[in-house]
Amino acid sequence: MNAVTQLDVLQLDQTIARYDIGELIRYWPAADGIENSNYFLRTSFENSEREYVLTIVEQPSHSGGAYVSLLDASLAAGLPVARVIRNRQGNPYDELAGKPVLLAPRLSGRHPYNPTVKQIEALASFTARFHLATANLEFPVPGYPRDAAWLAELLAITPGRLPYTSGRLLKDTVDRVTALLKRQDVKGLPKGVIHGDLFRDNVLFNERGLNGVLDFHHAATGYLIYDIAVIANDWCTDADGLLDPERTVSLVRAYHRLRPFTKQELWFFPSFTLYAAVTFWLSRLSTALNMEGSDNQRFNNPEEFQRIVQQHSAHPFYLDERLLNLQ
Repeated sequence: MNAVTQLDVLQLDQTIARYDIGELIRYWPAADGIENSNYFLRTSFENSEREYVLTIVEQPSHSGGAYVSLLDASLAAGLPVARVIRNRQGNPYDELAGKPVLLAPRLSGRHPYNPTVKQIEALASFTARFHLATANLEFPVPGYPRDAAWLAELLAITPGRLPYTSGRLLKDTVDRVTALLKRQDVKGLPKGVIHGDLFRDNVLFNERGLNGVLDFHHAATGYLIYDIAVIANDWCTDADGLLDPERTVSLVRAYHRLRPFTKQELWFFPSFTLYAAVTFWLSRLSTALNMEGSDNQRFNNPEEFQRIVQQHSAHPFYLDERLLNLQ
């Protein structure tokens, strides 16, 4: 993870002047940013105040040059995502402090802390619509980078730096997921553009329901079931990391109504929840290990996903296709 970029107000004013959004009133950091630096802006424009999100891109997105086009396609499909505002030259990217920046309207709403079944179903419906809307894009979207090679690369930095039981669990899980990804029947599972990071802090709800999905920087071409596995791990687990049956089945049913699962996807659901869990455990763990001894960096707690991996390993959550009335 790169260091958070601190804003210089003069540089910020120069960047804002290249957009038609009015004059800056104030700005403040968005607390949730981990990989990129995010700031809220409030401006005065034509006798009204408006709020925006300025993202300083510290790390390139998984989708590379397709990032903005992917958001444009999602907007065109009527999905609740924030549009990328172009500057006066019509460019989606601008520059601040020598780094690329993106500007978008700030969407209203709150991140759910303890999501309800209705909220989980709303996100499932969004995800199905997103998968369908991006199924036939006219531009290529790169493959999801967290593959077997990525797992091996990050695993290689952990020996001798974890307690024995944690290191053993991590190594065994990476071996299981690596074997999974080599299977021919797995390689034949439905693929498409995935969000890749559908955590609660990337989704906004207001009084009318789901009002925004944020942070498409992990979007890439991958297994569609992977998105559902990511959601299940963050939205449907209890404090011990165990999947709640009601929430998990509600998630799967709501998605299936719009983009029906294949039988093979349901069969491999337990394996993909394990795959998704170990990728985020490794991602957080590598950041934490790299930041050892540093006091000025933020990172998410890797132990949360260690617990989820432990539960998936001990208690796989199998889906009965009869729950969805699959033929």
